Amino acid sequence: MSITLHEDGGNPAFDSEAPAPRLPLPEARVAHARGGAVFVDLRMAQETKRTGIIPGAISCPHGLLDLWIDPGSPISGSVPANDKVFVFYCSNGLHASQAAQSAKHMGLRQVFFLDGGMDAWLAAGGGVAALDPLQVH
Repeated sequence: MSITLHEDGGNPAFDSEAPAPRLPLPEARVAHARGGAVFVDLRMAQETKRTGIIPGAISCPHGLLDLWIDPGSPISGSVPANDKVFVFYCSNGLHASQAAQSAKHMGLRQVFFLDGGMDAWLAAGGGVAALDPLQVH
């Protein structure tokens, strides 16, 4: 599966009713290395402080995601846009799959969740960065 998507063509990454597709770890690592996706860490600050975050990821705790995506919200992020690919992750993938589905319903078009979450990323030796508390959305 390529995550550089441009046309609808029935792809589940674009269909707001289809479950958000999982992004296998090898593909996620390639997308991260190429800078081809926006990674969104949904874990709470305590957890991200303990393990770190995927370098370059945006920290947006799961409970704030709807406010972050909604352009009318006072805490709306500057990143959400339909021309970007989003990869949501949590510890193990459960919350990320739900958040990715919610993001699709809110209008983001190219949405995935990291298969296995941060646990899988760390187990595979993926790089981590310290959380900057000023960058939590």
